[in-house]
Amino acid sequence: MKLVVTIDVEEEGLFSNHYDPQNCSVKNVPELKQLDPIFREWALRPTLLVTYPVVNHEPHRDLLLQLKEKWKAEIGAHLHPWNTPPLEPLPYAEPAPSELMPRKLLSAKLGSLMREIKRLGITPISFRMGRFNMGPKMFSLLEPAGIRIDSSIAPMRRYYGGPDHLSAMADPYFADPENPLRAGASSILEVPMTILPLTRRLGSRLEYLVQKSICPETWASWVAMNLGSIPVQPAWVGLRRLKAGAKLHQMRGGNVLTIFFHSSELMPGGYPHHPTPASIDRFLEKIARFFAWLHSEMTVESVTLAQLAQSYRR
Repeated sequence: MKLVVTIDVEEEGLFSNHYDPQNCSVKNVPELKQLDPIFREWALRPTLLVTYPVVNHEPHRDLLLQLKEKWKAEIGAHLHPWNTPPLEPLPYAEPAPSELMPRKLLSAKLGSLMREIKRLGITPISFRMGRFNMGPKMFSLLEPAGIRIDSSIAPMRRYYGGPDHLSAMADPYFADPENPLRAGASSILEVPMTILPLTRRLGSRLEYLVQKSICPETWASWVAMNLGSIPVQPAWVGLRRLKAGAKLHQMRGGNVLTIFFHSSELMPGGYPHHPTPASIDRFLEKIARFFAWLHSEMTVESVTLAQLAQSYRR
């Protein structure tokens, strides 16, 4: 099984629903160095998906390049439209749904982010949309911008103003240009987060109930997130559920295990469930134990998003 580890390297404040368009704090980024013993022990090759405030902060540029070299990592793009120029007022609460934003404005923001990353001497080909807000409009902009891999789909999830991911597939696929939640003829490989429904068609059934107005969206979302799914995501669940989710994915024939976390989750106070240095230590221990278990129980190979896409194209 391929193992894809992605890190959203981003500014602080989002876990308190604070979407500051300017003067964003990025003090959490150096905390990535705490992952070094774990990544080096298990030869993990992460994909660092960076936002505009991070890559625009000159003191962090050398660090990103050092980590890329040390971990044989990849640097990709992570778009937060609310703080990526050009900044224009919109009549929606932040984070403004991408499907409601003018296409020209979205394209300009993506261009700003790509140009800033290229100042590192890197041309990013991997992408994740902030708040997993990936719909057809945003997806249509990726290929012209040079993006070849997207990892913005979170199965069994619904988000404010965004597309419905309840019935999304758990394993990578080449996406439909008209609907990135479905397989199709696009040249872009979609790499969803590994979030598994307890039964294979649970997401589709919940989606059907919402479409037929049999149950409200809020109810379907709550059931999917709290009762009906197992996320193989270290910041969301404990070690037992991480193991159970990985095993379930393997039993169902899954080929790729895609996990993610945020740079803020490594800084005390950067994430509500990690308020102290001791809580960060416990989080790092959980990650270390999970990767140790994966390598003892499964045959896993750590790859970046770009490497995964290359193997799929072969």
